[in-house]
Amino acid sequence: MTLRDYADVLKKWWKIIAALAVVGLVAGGIFSLVTTSKYEATAQLYVSIPTSDSATELNQAATYLSRELKSYATVASSPYVLGPMIEDTGLNRSVSDVSDMVEVTNPTATSIIQINATAESPAEAQEIANGVADQLIKGVASLSPEVANRTDAVRAEVLSRAQQPTKPSGIPSLVYPAAGLVLGALLGVVLAFVLDSLIRRPRTLHELRSVQGASLTATVPRLKQLSDALSFDPAAIEQSGAAQPNPYVTTLRSRLQQRHAQVLPQVDGCATFVVTGSHTGDGASTVALELARSFAALGSRVALLDAHLSDRGLTNLLAQQDRPGVSDLLERRAGVDRSAVQLEPGLTFLPAGSPTGRASDLVCSEDMVSLLRELRAEFDVVIVDCSPLDESADAPVLGELADEVLLVTVPGRVGWDQLETGVAGFREVPVSLVANKVRSARGHAGLV
Repeated sequence: MTLRDYADVLKKWWKIIAALAVVGLVAGGIFSLVTTSKYEATAQLYVSIPTSDSATELNQAATYLSRELKSYATVASSPYVLGPMIEDTGLNRSVSDVSDMVEVTNPTATSIIQINATAESPAEAQEIANGVADQLIKGVASLSPEVANRTDAVRAEVLSRAQQPTKPSGIPSLVYPAAGLVLGALLGVVLAFVLDSLIRRPRTLHELRSVQGASLTATVPRLKQLSDALSFDPAAIEQSGAAQPNPYVTTLRSRLQQRHAQVLPQVDGCATFVVTGSHTGDGASTVALELARSFAALGSRVALLDAHLSDRGLTNLLAQQDRPGVSDLLERRAGVDRSAVQLEPGLTFLPAGSPTGRASDLVCSEDMVSLLRELRAEFDVVIVDCSPLDESADAPVLGELADEVLLVTVPGRVGWDQLETGVAGFREVPVSLVANKVRSARGHAGLV
């Protein structure tokens, strides 16, 4: 996969990524609210042995002290120290509770004992740290053996007393929502790639050529700028209009001319083409419009129908929402003379017409069959824009009345099974694939 392929996956599954990111944000926010802030206070003691003029005694004292310092750190968090400390300070806590709140360490290669006390309030943390330090001083003196008639062979002194902390210790509460947001988004990205890998999709022109029951007729490159007008995108039509013929539509029209000679002005007969897409947004409506314009420019008499009565894509694109159209014709509220719009010389457009709740019923009715029959008798080319396959079965039904179906698809957007099932739904009618929004790295655009 290329970098653009990865970007496509993220774009396709962005809703899942965004949803999990929001879930992570909310979870982090809740966790920050329910988590109690902790405050940490630190006291330090310096442990020493009275000096001696004898080098031997000094060496022995240093060895003894280094061994005993670890023991004193353990004693500091034992009931021997904590019990009296609780009595002296009047804390309403058990020895076990205070033991969990106290951490006593001896930094390597030092004679320092560091007492860290963590509590839910700054005052309590300070009181516990200083209380343990004061009690440990007494404990060190009482536990040290007598040496040369001295009762305090080992002496502990306060190096620094604990100060009341002003800020909570640990991770700031605002970090949890941010971390939840990032973790949720990362989980969403992983899930997006897992889901995308589970769905087999034809992504290259070679794979599209191997779709059973259809032939790849034309490819169109992805639109880079609105002024390019190189892909079947409504934005390109709105920006550039029909001033310049789309070369890829011309190649598509040429292939259809090879298969259906009756589309030519000097040849008797008529060819009907049903244009549909795999998904909404594949560009099928724009293919139908541009193809109709291309045939009209050739001199053919062309009828263009917006049979997507629910979405009315072409009707909206051409700003014909207020005119009667196909729905009014089929429900016999208007005639062809009132519904038809002359877009340009040789091109007659029948808009979708008034909104209706019976869109599929009307499209698949006998009246639609009669309408298409009348249009075939009057025009050289009839192009029917249908709803995409993921919305309704209108296109397969109307495909039975067509000479060929143009199925517009974007490589990598539809799964193999869905695409082949859609093609198989047209049964005997020839199906041509039009690959829209193809990147140049995936093949040359144009007639294939």
